Amino acid sequence: MFHVTAKLLSFTRAAEALFLTQPGVSKYIKNLEEHYGMRLFDRLGRKVVLTEAGEILYARTESIFGMIDQLKVELDELQGMDRGTLNIGASVTLGVYVLPAILGRFHARHPRVDITMDIALNRQVAEDILAGRTDIGFLGSPVPDERLIMEPFMRDELVLVVPGSHEWVLRDAIDPHDLLSRTFIWPRKGSGTRDIVENRLRKAGVVLTKTLEIGHTEAVKKAVEAGLGVSLPSKAAIQREEHLGVLKPVRLTGVDLHRTLCFAYRKDKYLGKVAATFLQFVVYQKSST
Repeated sequence: MFHVTAKLLSFTRAAEALFLTQPGVSKYIKNLEEHYGMRLFDRLGRKVVLTEAGEILYARTESIFGMIDQLKVELDELQGMDRGTLNIGASVTLGVYVLPAILGRFHARHPRVDITMDIALNRQVAEDILAGRTDIGFLGSPVPDERLIMEPFMRDELVLVVPGSHEWVLRDAIDPHDLLSRTFIWPRKGSGTRDIVENRLRKAGVVLTKTLEIGHTEAVKKAVEAGLGVSLPSKAAIQREEHLGVLKPVRLTGVDLHRTLCFAYRKDKYLGKVAATFLQFVVYQKSST
């Protein structure tokens, strides 16, 4: 109960996840605090945060549940690839627009493998790998950390998109400095796409000031379609909208818009047979397309 509450930072959501009542969870946490003789959570109105003692305990429970998950992986391998679990994390571009098709083909080949994929910001995906919450993470931009093994996964291209009726559609090319006259729509900070775009535009001498931040790639696309501004999402993310004609890619000169997407896992974590087989499958799938 403590572990789930600490992970979700919500007594209500923890109760829902554990199929218990909120008073039951609250009572257990109170008993645990009395047992240790110190508060584990601070209740700030409706918000719940971990105290220093809670942070220490949460780090230990993360380790404990990581060991239990690892044990399950090793025992599953005694049964071969007929069954097992695969926990992966993915940044938005990969998790929404690339991996579902690959996971579908993998599931068709290994139907008794239970697959979980968490989609999050690039930074959170890396943190989940390091914390042992996911076996493999797929990242929109590399995360420099010596604890991780990071391998290239696929090449991707970012494209400048405007509404289908935008005046830039008639132009042969757009100079990066032209972006300063328009509202530029960002995904949230921590997004791999945003990190890449900010760095590449900065190298071209462009620091955007007229911006609008919208959380998710789908919302960014809708905002561009509605005429709120322009953006630079992955080409993989706009295929449907481009086909329908509601978004148009236009050529941006003077900026390298190519990037390498990658996957990562912990150096010191035993990569089970299911995860290793999935990585081999992924590499083969991308090399054959």
